[in-house]
Amino acid sequence: MKNSLINGYLHYESKAMDILSRIGFLEEYMNDPISARITLFLIAVGTLAFINELYITIEMSFLQKETYRELNKSKLDESLKSHRMLLDDDFHSREILDEKSGIVIEEFEAREKFFAKPVHVAHLYVECDVIRHDNDSSLLSKPLKFHIEFSPEEYEHEKRPEFGCKLSVLRRKLYHFFKETNIYNDLVEDKGDDFQFTVSNNVTIYNRRGEPLPASVDSIQLCFLKIETGDTIKCKFVI
Repeated sequence: MKNSLINGYLHYESKAMDILSRIGFLEEYMNDPISARITLFLIAVGTLAFINELYITIEMSFLQKETYRELNKSKLDESLKSHRMLLDDDFHSREILDEKSGIVIEEFEAREKFFAKPVHVAHLYVECDVIRHDNDSSLLSKPLKFHIEFSPEEYEHEKRPEFGCKLSVLRRKLYHFFKETNIYNDLVEDKGDDFQFTVSNNVTIYNRRGEPLPASVDSIQLCFLKIETGDTIKCKFVI
């Protein structure tokens, strides 16, 4: 039995090395029997590692898609502030002080927890319209287009910085970008001193599903509001 297994292995090993010896860039490694066996072993191990990584990648992508499906079905209200991924420490790494040695040990979340989290929003494209406050009619012939990028400095002080910027950061950026345009100056020059253009009342942002994002969710990070990196979303400035 043992000899038959060995003979069977040697038979298939010989066939495999014969196939490898016909591949141009491997030919030089297949002349010596020891070198040929090492090459075969490395290729076999590498193939198994690739298959394993591919399986993990597919499995983890399904976990992340499930999270986005859940978020896409959720209501855009303050209940998102208590989302389990924000409050549950199992989704985040933590530092533990070893009292005996005085060394700080970092304990990472499980792989499944890491991949289940939404990815922070790095940049967005925003199409902005300007509308009249009294009848919602557009004051522009074509929308303004902004490319908004978020730097780590803008979310490094968040409790969960890995989730990126809050909605309030995006709203302020759009507010200031619009106020610095000549279009804004032209449209408000006859409004008088009593006219007020504010971040919370005059800037309406919509996520990629066309849902308005009220000021009540300004403290929630963008990745929980049905927005992903590279999305094109819409905004309305009301004057």
